Amino acid sequence: MTTTSAHGAATQPESPGGLPSDGGAPLFRNGYALMLNTVVSGALGLGYWWLAALYYSKGDMGRGSAAIAAMKLLSSLTALGFTGALARFVPVAGRATGRLLARAYGVNALASTAITLVFLAGLPLWGSHYDFLRGWMRAIGFLAAVLGWSWLTLQDGVLIGLRAAVWVPVGNLSFSVGKAVLLVLLAGSIPATGVFVSWGAAVALSVVPIGLLIVRRLVPRQIAEAEPGATPPSVRQIGRFLAGDYTGSVFNLVVTYFVPVLVAARVSADQNAVYYIINTIGGTLDLLAVNMAASLTVESARRPALLGAHTRGALLRMAWVTLPCFALLGLLAPQVLDVFGTGYAEAGAPLLRWLAAAGFTRVLIEVYFGTLRARTRTRQVALLQGLMCGLVLALSLVLMPRMGIAGVGAAVLASQSVVALCALPGLLKVLRGVADPTPAAQPAPPVPDAPTLP
Repeated sequence: MTTTSAHGAATQPESPGGLPSDGGAPLFRNGYALMLNTVVSGALGLGYWWLAALYYSKGDMGRGSAAIAAMKLLSSLTALGFTGALARFVPVAGRATGRLLARAYGVNALASTAITLVFLAGLPLWGSHYDFLRGWMRAIGFLAAVLGWSWLTLQDGVLIGLRAAVWVPVGNLSFSVGKAVLLVLLAGSIPATGVFVSWGAAVALSVVPIGLLIVRRLVPRQIAEAEPGATPPSVRQIGRFLAGDYTGSVFNLVVTYFVPVLVAARVSADQNAVYYIINTIGGTLDLLAVNMAASLTVESARRPALLGAHTRGALLRMAWVTLPCFALLGLLAPQVLDVFGTGYAEAGAPLLRWLAAAGFTRVLIEVYFGTLRARTRTRQVALLQGLMCGLVLALSLVLMPRMGIAGVGAAVLASQSVVALCALPGLLKVLRGVADPTPAAQPAPPVPDAPTLP
């Protein structure tokens, strides 16, 4: 039967399980595609670092991973701010989709270039791990890697927004396989820089073909399917969203990318090699939650009346997939790390267990963030991410001298637990269906005197 929301808006028929019979399909199809991408990329990523442990010294791995962490940090300072906006507004951009993407990529390229030049100018300040980036040729190569990683990050957001997330695993598979092949090929010729060069060069294997797919097929398809009278989002509407979401993204990337840089500056290259491998595993766990939440944002932005049903379905499916993974990883932490060689389990098992435990709280946090973004409540996202960022940084600085790299994991678990408790009341309201969609949750109406995308 057809149900009616509290505002009288007709919703889609529901299945016996309480999920929309048709509206849930794109949500779960795209969500599962993104989660599959995370699992495959995570497995290949671990395989990459296993090969690195075989063909490179711990010192070369430590320096290479430090450069990769810096590259990700710099590119994400701009790219992560756009991905949330792309997921929110690309689905409703209609005939302005191409212009919206062109502006996003152009602004991102300019901002990434500027911030990378600042980083390179202050290279002596960042420690000896980055000495191999000195010189014009290497600086240009590093800049190219930052730009490539920025576009790879945007690419995933674009595919999610275009409801074509099934292509995300394809692009990332090309990147993951390519970097592993290059890693082995470069081990004999440039061992000091092979880890970083293999990573940066392989980005083109994904960005180029998927970029052509987006431009030639996916964008024209969305334009062709757009309703003739649909109004594209205005610059002001996007700006309002970015004001909150970008702020929250900065806090998030500080935790994701600055903490590894901070660790690299405070521990030996050997310890940093252990930390970076475990941080890669932890990042994979986080992405399992982030991916379904991104699909939740897209589908709930398109159909706000189904927010409660979409959220219940997303949370249930994420629990089935992720919670057993977290539990097994915590139990088998030493065995997992033994694969990388002698000493990895002893040095890193406590950190991996802390991060596995933190995965339980990450699921709740990311689902709630997905509902907030769908309703354009990015200020609340920014406040919670700011709280988590401050707690992780402060606790890491306090605990690392006492617990070593395991202190970072303890800091992450404690911080995410606090944020999850703060988010829980709001999430329960959405799950019960009492968080009525506000006007901001609907496809945004024209704002007087606010120019739309030309």
